[in-house]
Amino acid sequence: MIFKHHAAAKWVHHTRRRSVRDAGGCVGPLVAITGSVDSRRSYEPPVREHARAAAAAEELGRELAVQGCPIAVYSARATFVEAAVVGGYVASGQARPGSIHVHGRYGRDDGFPEIEEFRELFDIRPEAAADWEVGYYSSLLTVDAVLIIGGGRGAFAAGMLALSRRIALAPVAAFGGAAEKTWRCFSKERCFASEDDLALLAARWHPGSAADIVASLIEQHRRRLDEREALARNQRHADRRTSAGLLIGLALLVLALAVIPLSYALQPKTVGSIATLVTAPLLAAVCGAIVRNTFDEERNWLRTTVLGAVAGAMTFLLFVAAQLVASPDILNGEGARRLIFFVLPVAFIGGLTFDAVFAKLRSEDATQTAPLGR
Repeated sequence: MIFKHHAAAKWVHHTRRRSVRDAGGCVGPLVAITGSVDSRRSYEPPVREHARAAAAAEELGRELAVQGCPIAVYSARATFVEAAVVGGYVASGQARPGSIHVHGRYGRDDGFPEIEEFRELFDIRPEAAADWEVGYYSSLLTVDAVLIIGGGRGAFAAGMLALSRRIALAPVAAFGGAAEKTWRCFSKERCFASEDDLALLAARWHPGSAADIVASLIEQHRRRLDEREALARNQRHADRRTSAGLLIGLALLVLALAVIPLSYALQPKTVGSIATLVTAPLLAAVCGAIVRNTFDEERNWLRTTVLGAVAGAMTFLLFVAAQLVASPDILNGEGARRLIFFVLPVAFIGGLTFDAVFAKLRSEDATQTAPLGR
C-alpha cells in the first residue's frame, strides 16, 4: 500500500506556520485509530476496495484535524491505517501541537515520515515492553472514541472494548474487515449512537462521508458527556437530599431522647405522660426509616418515612400491649417512665426494618385472635 506522505508534507509546508500559530488546544474527543486494509492480508470478513479504503483513511485524518480532535495511533507501518490517517491529519494544516499521540514500542513504531518536519505535532509515548499489545490496550482505556477501518482481531477487540466502556465508536463498515464485524455488534448495542449514525457507518463511501463520520463521533461523545453530567448532577442532588434527610433524622432522634427527661417532669397517670410515651417511639421510628433510606438504591423519602412510621407505631403498640397483658397497671405509675427506655429502640428498629415488620404482620402468626387467658 502506498500513501502520499511526501506530497502531503510538501503541501503542509506552506501552511505549517499558520497551523502552529492558530493552535490553541484540542477541543474534540481523543480518537484512537485502528485497523488495516493491506491487500496482501486476509481478513474475516474480507476487506473491500483497498485503495479506496486507504484514501478514506486519509480523508478521515484530515477531517479529525479540522474538527480539533486529537488522535492516538500505534504504528507507522504502511500496512496499518494509522499511516494514512496521520498523513491526512498533518496535510490538513489544522493539526495542533501535541495532537498526535503515538503509543508504540520504543524505537519501532514511531517512524512516521511527518515527524521529521512537524515534530511539534507529535506526542510520542514509547512503551518499554516488546509486545505491541501493552501500549495498544492500555491506551484504549483512556481514549474518548475509537475509529476502525478494516482491521483484524486487534481492531475488533478495540471495538468490543469501546462498547464495554460505552464510548464513541465509528466502525466504517463499508470496507469490511473487523470494522464491519464490529458494526454488526454495534447495531445491537449502540450506546450513544443513533439510527442515523448506524446507517451512516454502513453506507458506501462517498464525498462528505469523512465529515459525517467525524461529526457522528463528536456527537456521540457529546451525548456521553451529557449523560455523565446528568448522572453527576442527579448524584449531587441525591447527596444533598441524603444529607438533609440525615440531619432531620438526627433532629428527630434528639427530640425522641429529649422525651425521657420530659417524662420525669410530668405527673404519672396524666394525658401528658401518656402523650410522651406515644410521641417518643413515633419520632424514633421515623428516624429509623430515614436511616434505612440512606442504604436503599431507590431513595423514596416519603414512602420510606410513612412505612417506617407505621411499622414503628405497630411494633410499639404490640410491645406495649404485651406489657399490659402482663402488668395491667404499668401505665399508672413509674412503670410508664421506665417503659420509654424500651419502646424507643423497639420503635427505631421497627422503622429501620419496616419490610420485615410488614412481612410479619401479613403472616398467619402475626396476631393472636383467641381470647387472652391468664
